[in-house]
Amino acid sequence: MALSKRLRFEILRRDNHACRYCGATAPDVKLTVDHVIPTSLGGSDEASNLVAACAPCNSGKSSSSPDAAHVADVEQKALLWAEAMKIATIERDCDREERKVAHSDFLEIWNRWTYADKSGDRKNVPLPGDWKTSVERFYAAGLDYDDLEELIESAMTCKTATDTFRYFCGCCWTRVRQTQERAAAIISGWESTNGS
Repeated sequence: MALSKRLRFEILRRDNHACRYCGATAPDVKLTVDHVIPTSLGGSDEASNLVAACAPCNSGKSSSSPDAAHVADVEQKALLWAEAMKIATIERDCDREERKVAHSDFLEIWNRWTYADKSGDRKNVPLPGDWKTSVERFYAAGLDYDDLEELIESAMTCKTATDTFRYFCGCCWTRVRQTQERAAAIISGWESTNGS
């Protein structure tokens, strides 16, 4: 059975795009995915039996059987890779949940503020289509719920802002810059105290 492109990619990535036999790396050599125990000798298409191999090593190995130590090493690496993939998946799921909470928290604060349209009906202040990305960037830059609450209030109560969300974003980046400047000053103080 032919290996899927995804499986080939995962094996190459697991092996750091280096031949497991000689250590040659891409792009210096063309890499393939090799069966440690050849299929002609009963080897499977499982990740524990697959390695990145340069073309010369792969063709030179042919249908010979590798030594037990090499097979055990490949199997151990495959097990470590599988465990690392599980952890990475869990981390990605946690990140996704954190983003959902951040979006929900932001909307809860943003939608507290309304304005009256021409007919007197109360409306929420509109958000652009990419607002979620902006909120994620603000959290990644170190802002928290309280910062966003305070800065949303500043944007909503500014009489001169023509685009409330854009004004809010400007306030956020100013807060990030101020925090970075303060952090730099703290480090400078530490360095001068320690004589570095």
